[in-house]
Amino acid sequence: MALNLTPEITFLIGFVIFWVVLYLLARILHLDKRGLDVKLGFFMYRSKALNSSLDRLARKKPVVWTVLSNIGVAFSLGLMALAIYLLANNLLRFAQIGGGSYLVPVVPGLTLSLYWLPFYAFAAVVVVIPHELAHGIVSRLENIPVLSTGVLTFLVFFGAFVEPDEKEFEKVSLIARLRMLGAGSSTNLVTALLTLILLTGLFPAPQGILIHETLQGGPLDTAGIGRWDVIQAINGSRVVTYYNFSTYMMGVNPGENLTLTVLHNNRVENTTVTTIAADENKSRAIIGFSSARASEYRPSRVSLDQYTGVNLYWMLYWTHLIALSVAVFNMLPLFPFDGERVLYYPLERLVKKRKRELRIAVSGFTLGLFALNIILSLWRYGLFAI
Repeated sequence: MALNLTPEITFLIGFVIFWVVLYLLARILHLDKRGLDVKLGFFMYRSKALNSSLDRLARKKPVVWTVLSNIGVAFSLGLMALAIYLLANNLLRFAQIGGGSYLVPVVPGLTLSLYWLPFYAFAAVVVVIPHELAHGIVSRLENIPVLSTGVLTFLVFFGAFVEPDEKEFEKVSLIARLRMLGAGSSTNLVTALLTLILLTGLFPAPQGILIHETLQGGPLDTAGIGRWDVIQAINGSRVVTYYNFSTYMMGVNPGENLTLTVLHNNRVENTTVTTIAADENKSRAIIGFSSARASEYRPSRVSLDQYTGVNLYWMLYWTHLIALSVAVFNMLPLFPFDGERVLYYPLERLVKKRKRELRIAVSGFTLGLFALNIILSLWRYGLFAI
C-alpha cells in the first residue's frame, strides 16, 4: 500500500535521515581530524588554510579596499538608522486598524512554506559567504589576525564565519574597527542592489497569476493545475495581475463553470473548473487558492522556458530579500549583531563612566523594539507560512 505523505512529513523524514547519515559518516571517517565537527543537527568546518586567501585578496588593490570600506562605514550608519526607523514605524502602524507588517523569525514549515526552502537556502549561501569574506578581507587590510574561517549549519540554517583575534581587534584604531564591522552589511547592500537590477531587467511586466499552492481536492487541484502554473485568462478575459483576477471573481457565484487559460509546461491550455464556496463566506466563489498562495507571473526577457524562468526569478527574489534584510537588521544596535559595536565604540569615546550599563541599555531598547514587532505580528496575523 502506497503511503500518502504530506510535504511536511516527507521533509521531516529526509531531514532526519540526512543528519543521521552525516553524523555516522563523521564518526566512521573521523572527520573531526580534518576540521569538521559534526553533531546531530549541527556541523562546523574550521580552516586556517582559507586565511591565506584572505591575505592575498587584501594585498590586491589595498587602496581600493580602503576606499570601499570607508564607504561601508557610511552605509552601516545609514542602515542602522533605517533599521531602527523601520521597527519603530511598524509599531506605530500596528496601532492603526489593519496596519503593521508581518515580522517573525524564519521557521521552515511554520513561518516559511517548505517549497521556499531551496530558494531560501540558495539565498543564504549567496548572502552569508560574501558577508563574511568582506569582514575577513578588511581584517587583514587593517592587520588584524584572523584565527580561522569556516562554514556551519544548524538544522536548516546555513552560516559562515571569520574569527578575528579579538585582542588585536580591540587595539586598532576606531575607524579600522568600524571599517571591519561595516564591511559585511555594506556588501549585502550591494548584493541586494545588484539582484534588484537583475530582477527588474530580466523580469519586467506581469502577465498572469502564478500558482504557488492549491487547495487539496479543490477545483484547480482536480483539474491538474499545480505549482508554478500560470492563469492568463478567465472565460476569455485577460488576467494580468491579482487585482484583475479578484475583480473578475467578485462577479462569480459558487457552482459556476469557468474556462481558464493556463500556461502549463510551456503550453497554453484551456481548462474548465467548477467554482466552490469559500469556507469563511459561502456566497464567495473560489477556485482553490488564496492570494497568499499565488503571485504575479513575470516571464523573462531572454525567453527562458516557463519553469526555468520561474525558478530563476525566485532565486533572485529571495537573494534580494535576504541580502537586504541582513544588510539592514545586522546593523541593529543589539548584541550579537555588528551594529551593536558600530554604535558602542563611538559612544564609549563620549561616555567616561557606566559604559557597560550604556551598552546594556542600548541593546535592551533595541531588543524591546524587535520583540514587540514579533509579538504584535503574531497577535494580529497568527503563525502561518508564507
